Formats: sequence, structure tokens, C-alpha cells
Amino acid sequence: MAPAESLPPPKIMESRADLWHGTIRPSLWHPDDESWHLFRRIENNSLEAPSPKGDRLRPRNILPLYDLDRYRCHIPAHDFTGERLYHEAASLPGEGGDIHLPPGRVELHRMLKLPSNSRLIGSGRGSTLLVFQDVDHGICLRGSSGNPLFDISIHDITLSHKGVHKFCAAVFISNCRNLGFYDVEIIQPVGVGFLLADNVSGTLLSSCSVAGAGLGGYMLVRDVHGTVFDSCRAYGCGQSGVFLTDLKLPRDCDPLDFDHQIHHTTSVIGNFGPFDPWDPSPCRTTMNNCIFSGNRKMGVTTDGTGLLKIDGCTISHNDCEGITIDNGSWACIVQNSTITGNGWRGRQHSEELTVDFVNQMGLMPDKSSMAKLPGISFDNAANCRVENCLIEGNWGDGVKFVRAVYGCTVSSNLIIDNNLGRNSRFHFFGVLIAVAPRQHKDQADFPSCYNNIMKNDILGSHFAGIHLLPGTVGNVIEGNTISGHQHMAIENHTLEDDNLLIHNHTG
Repeated sequence: MAPAESLPPPKIMESRADLWHGTIRPSLWHPDDESWHLFRRIENNSLEAPSPKGDRLRPRNILPLYDLDRYRCHIPAHDFTGERLYHEAASLPGEGGDIHLPPGRVELHRMLKLPSNSRLIGSGRGSTLLVFQDVDHGICLRGSSGNPLFDISIHDITLSHKGVHKFCAAVFISNCRNLGFYDVEIIQPVGVGFLLADNVSGTLLSSCSVAGAGLGGYMLVRDVHGTVFDSCRAYGCGQSGVFLTDLKLPRDCDPLDFDHQIHHTTSVIGNFGPFDPWDPSPCRTTMNNCIFSGNRKMGVTTDGTGLLKIDGCTISHNDCEGITIDNGSWACIVQNSTITGNGWRGRQHSEELTVDFVNQMGLMPDKSSMAKLPGISFDNAANCRVENCLIEGNWGDGVKFVRAVYGCTVSSNLIIDNNLGRNSRFHFFGVLIAVAPRQHKDQADFPSCYNNIMKNDILGSHFAGIHLLPGTVGNVIEGNTISGHQHMAIENHTLEDDNLLIHNHTG
């Protein structure tokens, strides 16, 4: 993305009165598809067609478990060894088949690979434990770009993934379609629990969980489409519960060389890869009735993703933001969910705080950073929605528009008693509409504009219920009920008529 200095001049309109009729007043900058590359991404990705078979974006159940014509192998308990399991997986016929595992514990010292049309079936959650020792990836489902794997499912299995801490995964998936994971539990993997990267479509994770991952619970990288999380969990992970990213793949880098990719990203700008509207990005991801809690970073992190839907989820007590919609993310929706207790920022070491540009801001007596984080954060994002959620008791703001947030809506939420981390340096708000200096050259930094904050109940001890920073424009603040604030209901530092504030009720 071009730096702000090279952006074209703002569009100019003729009449201030036209602002509330869909055009722009003279002093207001307005992003367009010439000046803000995120719009090019939306145009490029939002109408992407499904594959010829029609299954690219729509996860479906794998074949029924009791197909009488299907090949089956039942490994007996007395012969449940790693070598027997490897042998049976390699011996499945060309049309696929099922491997049924007995209760028990088996250690594995190399990757377990499964072919298309196969199922790996345990004896009930917690009864069949596969322990992978010192392998980069435990279960590996990897096809090729021209010949992807398809129709594979794993049922009722617990995995443990042990070894030296590094970027690796208990379950690694690449170049696959139509996968199902049912009641798969991953305990303390050294890296990532489930890692989906590059040309993966139609994945269903049902009642799966990742506990105590060294890195993230679930990670979706680049071209991953049509993923559904249903009643899944990630808790106590060293980074985010779920991380969706368009992580830059350096030229001439093997897609599996994640160490190279992460090093390249860090050397370029810090936390995330440089935004490019043509990067493949995780798209059409749905999370229903999931719990992402107690993670050392975010509950859900998006780094350039589209059409994400979070519905009926609990995102709680993550040490950084509950949810970030960031770095070129678009058309995401969070609804009917609870976002609570996030943003304490007490578990990051000084190097991490330095990367986040806040180490110099000091610590509180409990050794947490004074710069607290919100329940939900938007940054370089467009056309997203938060609606019908409970956003309560977060340490920073309830919802924060950091910078370059366009056309987003926060509506019909109950936003209660955030600002838990107020201190001598910072205080926080129910909703903050802001602008901030860019942290790297690929980031847009125009004031958040043309957003809607409507029909929310904003209650309790926020410093202000809604805060608009200077320069934010075209935002509609309408029909909110605000009470219990410490300073004022709506703290507005913008010029008269820059934003529309109507029919708000304060007490």
C-alpha cells in the first residue's frame, strides 16, 4: 500500500448540506479505490466463484460412517502400536477406507499421513491418545496444487505434540478440500494445534479443542476458504486462540518454510506481513458457538481476512484484544457473542511491548502495561459489523477504531463497564473512534470515517461513552443510550457537523 503522503488529494464536494445525503463535505478526506488499496481487495475477493464441483466454499459431511461397501481396518488393542498404525495408513486401498483405533496410548516418531477418502476413528474422546514426539507436523494432510487431497475425516481422537518449541503443528493441512474433524482434542502442542495453509477449502471442525499451544490454537494462512468452526475451543495458548493471516510468502520460499516466512515478516515491519491487495487471504470463515479464552495474545486475530462470521461465541480473558479486525480485513461480522475480560496486557515481555510501540509507556503496580487493549479492535478495516453482542469488563475500550476504519457498523450492543485498566496515563471508552500514526509504511492512517454507531446501550464507568478524536469524519452516532460515564456521555473533539450526532439519550 502506498504511504499516505502519496495518496491522491481528497475528493471535494460543493455543499456541506450534501454530507448527510451520501456525498462529502469540502474539508473531509474520503478513501476510494484509487487511494486505498483495501477497496481493491474487496473487489478482487468478495465475489470469488466456487470451484467447478461447487464444494470449495461449502464444507459438507464426509461419507456416512456405516457405508457397508467401505474398506475397514480395526486395530486390536493388543497390537495398537505406531508401526501398525503407519502400516495401515499406507495400506489403504486406492478408493480409501477407515482405520478404527482402540482405546490406548501410542507414541509416534514421524508424521502420520492419510490419503484421500480416508477416515481415522478413535474410540471416544479422550480414550485414544496419539503422542507425537519431535516431529514437525503430527498428522499431515498434504496434497499438491494440481492434485489436492479430498474427503478425509478424523473422529474422537486426542493428540499430544511434544518437542522443542518452534513453528510446527499437531495437525498440518495444505492443498486439501472437504475435510472433517469431529471431537479432536489437542493437548499442549509445541507450536500450533491446527494449521491450514494454502489451497484448503471446505473444512469443518466440530467440537474440537486446543489447550495450551506453544503458539496458536488454530491458524489459517493465505488461501484457506470455507472453514467452519462449530463448538470449538482454544484456551491457554501462547499466542492467539485463532489467527487468520495473509502472511507474505517471500519469493523463492517454500510454502512449508514457515521459519523463513516469519523471519521475513519480522525483518520487514514487525508483527505482520506487508499488506497487498493481491495477497491470497483466508476467506469465508465461520465460527459458531465457540470459546476462545485465556490466551496470552488475542482470542481471534485477523491479519487481512474477509467474510469472517463470529456468531454466538465467547471471547474472554485473553491478555490482548478479544478480537482484532486488522491489516486489510473486510466484510467481517461479530454477532450474538460475549466479549469480556480482555486486554489486561500483563503477560507480554518487554520485547513484545516494544514491537507494539508501548514499552516506553510504563507498567502498573501489577506489572501489566498501562496501555490496555479493547474488547474489539478495528484497524485498516472496511465494511464490518458488530451487533447484538455483550461487550463487558474489558480493560481498555469496549470497541476501538484505531485508524483507517471505513464503513463499519456497531449496532444494538450492550457495552458495559469497560475501562477497567484506567490509570494515571490512560483512560478508556465504550466506543473510541480514532486516528493514530502509522506504525509502518504499508499501513494507512487516515481518521476513521463513515462508520455507524447506533442503538447501543453504553452503560457504566467508561471515561466517556463515545469518544471521537479530531479529524474523524462522516460518522453517524445515533440512538445510543449512555449512562454512568465518568466524564461525559459523548466526548467529541471534531469540528461542528463533521459527524452526525442525533437522538442519543444520556443520563
